[in-house]
Amino acid sequence: METQAATTTELERLRFTSALSTTFFSRMFSALTAMTFREKGERAVNKLWFEVLTNHQGDRYAEGLRKLGIHDDPPAVAAAKYHYLTNIIGGLDMEYVEESPRKVWVRYRAPMWMYAGVAMIAMPASVRRTVFSSWHPRNGRYMNCPRLGYVGTKFSMEGDPYDEGYFIEYDHDIDPSQTMRYEVALRTPEFDPEAAPKLDPARWPEERVLKARPKFSSGYVQATVDSLYGTYGEFASHQIVASASRLLGIQLTPELAARAGVAGRSVADITTFHERLLAAARRDVSVRRVDERTHRLEVASYHPFGESYPEGLRQAFFEFHRAATRMLNGHVEITRTAHPDGETWQLTDTGTWLW
Repeated sequence: METQAATTTELERLRFTSALSTTFFSRMFSALTAMTFREKGERAVNKLWFEVLTNHQGDRYAEGLRKLGIHDDPPAVAAAKYHYLTNIIGGLDMEYVEESPRKVWVRYRAPMWMYAGVAMIAMPASVRRTVFSSWHPRNGRYMNCPRLGYVGTKFSMEGDPYDEGYFIEYDHDIDPSQTMRYEVALRTPEFDPEAAPKLDPARWPEERVLKARPKFSSGYVQATVDSLYGTYGEFASHQIVASASRLLGIQLTPELAARAGVAGRSVADITTFHERLLAAARRDVSVRRVDERTHRLEVASYHPFGESYPEGLRQAFFEFHRAATRMLNGHVEITRTAHPDGETWQLTDTGTWLW
């Protein structure tokens, strides 16, 4: 009984931290791409998506096939299972229909985790075509199967109820220019949940899925920042990150505070909110109460960004926490001081309205 209770407690903790971290990182990713669109335009955000999805794509794909245990399946089946299962691990709502071993459908159902609320409506519809033309038609290359292609049939940003397409293994080798096609498909196969692939519970117990889900979304954030650096350089990239972080703090703080289980608005409550969010994001953090009106957070890591990333990036992401603090209590001031061992955040209830 004691072992079972400990296991249950650990799973409950993982469910809590996984949900909190995934919400934060997935929304941060969407905020960064949306800010790129706002500041740089449609071509820039499509370029960003292409780079995020194609950098190191081959290594991730081959490794994923092995981890999922599907590397020996027929090419169309393996490709569809890969996207279906990895996105389920990432928290997306997916559908899979195996019409034959050579033709397999996948659907990505709305609402998309990238653009919550009405944000999807504001983004250019071209983004979804870029997403699918970047990833899916390359699978044959990474599987050494020159007969495999992908056909896009529906796109949610164009008014369809989901993003949909199918992997198809032709009976002949195809030219790289033919690996991505589009067609209008008015009636397509119905999804049967009972017939869909399942994660192997021996390979993928709930604990492993809960640990993998935040890595899925945080990996997109890191890849986005890397792509921004490569295109715009350090200072312009930091401006995009800071603006996205600030606005995300304004928009997302009430939801995140509720998810973090923080209902109060005192300086102690706000410190707890930051601590839980940082811990869920796999950052080493400890709290010290200086006095009734002042608390400190000692932060010793910056996942998913290592020491090679500049200090300016950390300050840019800190804008989220500045905005969140203001949203929770206009009397509380938060400051951040970097030092060789990490950084110190100090929160002080000034007793007066700051804004």
